[in-house]
Amino acid sequence: MQLKRSALELETVELVPVGAGPGASAIERKNPFLHFVAAWRWFLIFVGAPTVLAAIYLFAIAADRYEAESKFIVRNPSLGTSSLSGLMQEVGGAGMTNDAYIVHAYMRSRDALKVLVSQAGLLERLNRPEADFLWRYPSFLFKQSQEHLWKHFNRFLTIDYDQTTGISTLRVQAFRPDDAKIITEVLLGSAETLVNHISARAQGDAVATAAQTVEDSRLNAQDAVNKITEFRKKNRMIDPGKISASALDTITQLSLDIAKTKAELAELTSSSPDSPQATSLQRRIAAINDQIAQERRLLAGSDQSLAPLIAEYEMLTLNREFAERTFASAQSALELARIEASRQQIFLENISSPTAPDYPIYPRRLLQLIGVFALCSLAYAIGRKLVLEVLAHAER
Repeated sequence: MQLKRSALELETVELVPVGAGPGASAIERKNPFLHFVAAWRWFLIFVGAPTVLAAIYLFAIAADRYEAESKFIVRNPSLGTSSLSGLMQEVGGAGMTNDAYIVHAYMRSRDALKVLVSQAGLLERLNRPEADFLWRYPSFLFKQSQEHLWKHFNRFLTIDYDQTTGISTLRVQAFRPDDAKIITEVLLGSAETLVNHISARAQGDAVATAAQTVEDSRLNAQDAVNKITEFRKKNRMIDPGKISASALDTITQLSLDIAKTKAELAELTSSSPDSPQATSLQRRIAAINDQIAQERRLLAGSDQSLAPLIAEYEMLTLNREFAERTFASAQSALELARIEASRQQIFLENISSPTAPDYPIYPRRLLQLIGVFALCSLAYAIGRKLVLEVLAHAER
C-alpha cells in the first residue's frame, strides 16, 4: 500500500521527444511524424533524399541497356604465338608487350570511333527514343563534339584480357539488342582490318628491305669485279699471283742448274785443274746467279716488283668473294621473305561471335540503389561524427 501511495504521489512529467529541445513547438510534440522529421531531418536530407532520387531515376527514368559479348584472340600460325608487337617494332614503332593490347588500344581510339560513326550509325544508336537523359548522346552532360562522343562511347565499351589464355573479351552496351550486336561486329571487323594492315605492311617492308639488300649487294659485287678489271688493264696482267708462281718456278729451276753446274765445276777442278772448261762453267754459274737475282727483284725488292701488286690483287679478290657471298645470301633472304609474305602472318580469330542479347543487363537497379544508400549513409555517419567532435571541442 505504501508503494501505491508513493506512485500516486509522483509528479506527472510530460515526456519530450528525443531531439526536441526547449524550443520545440507544440505541433511537433503532438504530431509524431513531424517529430520524426525534426529528429532525423539531417539524415533525411543527406541520405534519404539522394536515395529517393536515385530510386526515381533507376526505376522510373533509367533506360534498359543491352550488352553484346564477343571473345577473340590475335594469333600467328607460323610461330604459334602472337607477334604483332614484333611487327610493330619492325615497322618503326615500339610495340607493346602483348599484341592484344594493341587491338584494345585501337578499339578505344578515335579512329575506331570514326569507323563506327560511318559504318555502324553510332550517333543514331546512341540517341534512341528510349534512352534516358544521362546515357543519351548528345545530352546536357555531353554536347555534340568528337571529344565528347569519344568519352561518352567509352562508357558503353568494356574490354577484358585473360593473361593466362590470351583471350580478349569485348562487351558493348546499347539501348537495343540489335544495336549492341551491330556495333560489336563493326568494331571487330575494324580491328581485324587493322591487324591485316599491320601484317601486310610488315611483310611488304620485309620484302622491300630484302630486295634493296639484294640490289645493294649486287652493286657491291659488280663494283668489286670492275676494280679487278681495272687493275688488270692498268698492270697488263691477269693474275700477278700466277706470274709470281712462274717466277718462283724459274728461280727453283735456276737454283738446280747452279747446283748441277757447281757440281760439274768441282768435279772438273779435282780431275783437271787447268782445264779451260772451268772458266766456262764459272761464267755459266755467274750468269745463272744474275738471272736468279733478276727474278727475285721481279718478285720483290723494287717499286716495280710483283709484291705490292700481289697484295693489291689479293685484297681485290677478297672483296669480290665477300661481295659475291653477300649477294648470294641476300638472294636467299629475298626468297625466304617472299615465301613468308605469301601467307598471312597474323590474324584476329573470333572465338565467340556477338549475338543479340535476350534481356537487358544494365542498369542493375537494386544493386545501384543499395550502393547509393550505403555511400550516403557512410558519408552522413562520417560528417555527423566530425560535427559532434567539433562541437564537443568548442564546448571545452
